[in-house]
Amino acid sequence: MARSAKPAKRKSKAKARPSRATGGMASLGALIARNPMIAGGSTAFLVAFCYVSANAIWYQPHIHRSALFATRDFVRPDQYPQEEEPETTFLIERPQASPPAPVADRVAMQVQDVLKQLGHYQGAVDGLPGPATTGAIQTYRQSVGLPDSGSIDEALLMQLGITPTTSGIVPQPAPRGSTEGEAQDQTALTKKVQAGLKAFGNDGVEIDGILGSRTRSAIREFESIFGLPVTGEPNPALYAKMREIGLTN
Repeated sequence: MARSAKPAKRKSKAKARPSRATGGMASLGALIARNPMIAGGSTAFLVAFCYVSANAIWYQPHIHRSALFATRDFVRPDQYPQEEEPETTFLIERPQASPPAPVADRVAMQVQDVLKQLGHYQGAVDGLPGPATTGAIQTYRQSVGLPDSGSIDEALLMQLGITPTTSGIVPQPAPRGSTEGEAQDQTALTKKVQAGLKAFGNDGVEIDGILGSRTRSAIREFESIFGLPVTGEPNPALYAKMREIGLTN
């Protein structure tokens, strides 16, 4: 009986003594209970570290020279592809030279003035022939039996009673009789107008080239009848109208 009681006592003592593993777990549990934040942070760090390590070691498409630290292939700065710099374009705008102003033609200006008084031209008397001037000349030439054209020639100038002058010169007003040539031209025009007035029925007008009261009165009457500006002076428009209706050659 004494032998059987002794072993039984040893067994009870062995059951009462805790194992080392159990003690360690208990200590760890007590440590976690005292420091829950440190324990939670450490656990999260370990989980993240294990995930990153597994991804770097086993789940990359190709081998890295440093699996745990390098996330992409190492390229030295001098090996980066060089981007081409865009070309710089300079836009230089130079002011364009303005075209020279057209020069008025003195003869064209006289033609425009006469045709305007005759009612054939409605544009500006500027000495710059254009479509309106050409059309007026063509219409007038047809009405007086000149060759069909829109140009200014000697026949048209004679018909209009205009003395040809140098073209391309802007006319400047000058007093009558300032030169001998102008006085002669004016006397010749007066004689032509007087001849036309005499053919129109003014028998009292003498063809002497002198602008007297009878000649002025007859000119005003003629201008009023045919719708010309009433001036009482011999002028190319008056003479052109006389030629147009056949009073003078």
